[in-house]
Amino acid sequence: MSGPNLGRMARGGALNLVGAVSAGVLGLALVFVVARSYDQATAGAFFAANALFLILAVTAGLGTDTGLLRAVPRRLALGEHAAARRTVPVALVPVVGVAVVAAGALAVTAPWLAGLLGAGDTGSTAAMLRTMAAFLPLAALQDALLAATRGHGTMRPTVLVDKLFRQFAQVVGVLAAPVFSGDPAALALAWALPYLPGALVAALWYRKVAARTWASAPPATAPVASRELAGEFWRYTGPRAIGGICQQALQRVDIVLMAALSSPRDAALYTVATRFVVVGQLGTQAVQNVMQPQLSRLLALEDREGAQRTFAIATTWTVLLTWPVHLAVATAAPVYLSLFGSSYSGAGQWTTVVLALSMLLATIAGPLDVLLLMAGRSGLSLANSAAALGTTVVLSVLLIGPFGPLGAAAARAAGILVRNLLGMVQVRRLLRIGPRGAGLPVAVAVTMLCFGVFPLVARLLAGPGPIASFAGLIPGILVYFALLWAVRGRLVLTAFTALLPGRRGPSSPAPRDDSPRRVHANEA
Repeated sequence: MSGPNLGRMARGGALNLVGAVSAGVLGLALVFVVARSYDQATAGAFFAANALFLILAVTAGLGTDTGLLRAVPRRLALGEHAAARRTVPVALVPVVGVAVVAAGALAVTAPWLAGLLGAGDTGSTAAMLRTMAAFLPLAALQDALLAATRGHGTMRPTVLVDKLFRQFAQVVGVLAAPVFSGDPAALALAWALPYLPGALVAALWYRKVAARTWASAPPATAPVASRELAGEFWRYTGPRAIGGICQQALQRVDIVLMAALSSPRDAALYTVATRFVVVGQLGTQAVQNVMQPQLSRLLALEDREGAQRTFAIATTWTVLLTWPVHLAVATAAPVYLSLFGSSYSGAGQWTTVVLALSMLLATIAGPLDVLLLMAGRSGLSLANSAAALGTTVVLSVLLIGPFGPLGAAAARAAGILVRNLLGMVQVRRLLRIGPRGAGLPVAVAVTMLCFGVFPLVARLLAGPGPIASFAGLIPGILVYFALLWAVRGRLVLTAFTALLPGRRGPSSPAPRDDSPRRVHANEA
């Protein structure tokens, strides 16, 4: 049976890790700059408008990021190179059309949305929304094209274009915006403008990657009819389109609800208190972006043993990447909030702690949604995301009024847990795959010791200030890397020897059957 190519996973994961770390730092820098440069009302209105833009961008994407990541590697694994090539325009044309319509709707309804968000200066907020709307089609197009390049097995375009260039350009633009104009619309323009060159570079890069794949393609197999090709793609991707909206809304709707049900000031406080979650999610995505095409290939070849091992390794690596962030923030929440200014440091620490602890539970369950999607169960993914979003919205409406940001954090935590519990039951019952193996208990113990116990002991001995926090983190980091080296075999970190010059990481044996039969996708 074919198993995961650990060397390839390590190379792709390392590149994505670089991108995730950079994007995390730059994402925090963006929030820091906005929080420091603008009053809380303007910052909160910007964060709410930003959240609406990202929800609409995912809506316009129609789930094609996941659809392409499943369809392209699957077609290539089955030798259907022509079908893989024709799948990309099948995805892109509807995305661009829906994005244009969504941009127009956002521009027309901007004054009404500004009032809904509770902005004191509705004119400025409406101007921000209209400015962002002009770049919505470019954002959706860039994301779809980068997904197509990942489907061809390369992570470099996503890392360089989206995680490095776009994020860096946004921070620089937001820093420069107040120098040239105090108008909030200038802030929105500085943030959205990098999507223009990003989309152009993504298009050129996809053309280059695709041309290289076609040049090395084997003799053409029997062609797949266009109607069959589009039907199979959209039967899978259709539910994922709604699921993607629910998933993005689950990550962003709490900011919008905070602005609408409380105030833009509370929305700014809540965004700052919970921004670290995005940093952790970038680490998760770094692993998942490499894992998705691997799982698609393994499940297409019906290699459940290889899929189980890939899932277990991905879970272990995700814990190693994300738990240090969540534990460090949870144990030093007041210090973390104080970085954004005195107006943020006096409140919100329990908001931060609640979400940090919920993310620990979510990541240890493993990338369940990715596994369901790559197995063709996009309908279950949609149901889970919808249940989580419904839980979050209902509890937010009930809890934001009496508890403010803490209520929103509790609602979001409940939604995250609902989604993961449902996914865990489904994956175990339908696919009989779980995160067992690959040293997961060791990863949990190492991260808890270094980023939980050490900082808490330092805080008990020296108080809650920044000196105590650093006193706990510095030895924790040193011990962490020493322990990782000591147990690198248990954690499958030996795969990263593929990164050394002249070295190849471990990989699984080649498939016994060199001409795999065609396997039809499971319908959602």
